[in-house]
Amino acid sequence: MAKTYLDQIVDYPSKVILRISQDKQCVGFIVNKGFDKVTEEDMDVALEEHIMDYQYVDETTQETTAFVWVEMEVNQVANSKFKNTKLYVTVACHKNYMKLPRQTFKGISGNRRDNLVRYIDKVLNNSDFLGIGTLKLNAVRTLTPINGFTAREITYEVPDFNVVNITE
Repeated sequence: MAKTYLDQIVDYPSKVILRISQDKQCVGFIVNKGFDKVTEEDMDVALEEHIMDYQYVDETTQETTAFVWVEMEVNQVANSKFKNTKLYVTVACHKNYMKLPRQTFKGISGNRRDNLVRYIDKVLNNSDFLGIGTLKLNAVRTLTPINGFTAREITYEVPDFNVVNITE
């Protein structure tokens, strides 16, 4: 397929989603399993059903689960050579899925959503698999609840080249 100037809005979320879905801690929090009990099948379930490149919870969804949404935004084109992009990772957790079972997650305090945020940041922060530098944590903020889900959004800055050679 031909290259475009905005390939990052498709390519980068795909790479991030794959990294998160391969992390046993992140998947453990999503599927409610101890980290040492997470299987390849659990990782596939997380990838197919819980980690997506768009934000959506159907109004009728009553499933007590967690979602991770990954999106990109080109927020500034500095000049013809560079552009600034932002990576948004949103963790949404149903209000009845927030509490972590002590027997499954021994020694871990806090709630499911915030621990997912912590471990996603551990996977992504200062990594260099996107853009021309390292991912830099910009902000973590709480979002307005959506249909029984509570959410936090992690924002990373991703410096990148603006001009690419586009050939057919």
